[in-house]
Amino acid sequence: MSEKDLARVALERHGDAVLARLSGEIDLSNARAVEDQVTGGLAGSTAVAVDLSGLSYLDSAGLALLSRLAGRLAELSGSLRLVVPPDAFVGRTLSISGLASAIPVDETVEAALAALASG
Repeated sequence: MSEKDLARVALERHGDAVLARLSGEIDLSNARAVEDQVTGGLAGSTAVAVDLSGLSYLDSAGLALLSRLAGRLAELSGSLRLVVPPDAFVGRTLSISGLASAIPVDETVEAALAALASG
């Protein structure tokens, strides 16, 4: 499997918000490319939900990607929410890293989009 095939990014527009569904593996070899795909698809939106339920691996480069994205959106008075179901493979990684305390986490896409819509 090539670096490009390790992770997949699917972007969806939901009103003023963008949902980025990430799947596969995010590590040092592809984190920057994934970040470029996500930020390139925002089209000016500052309300973003990132669905991590399809990830099977997330290392420190992936955590840094999420932290940078949250910082960029905060600078624009926007917001980022992470979708991490209770059984998600990366849930423990987010918890141990402390990122789950720094970025709001929802268990479902619907909850994340509702929270973004309510401001």
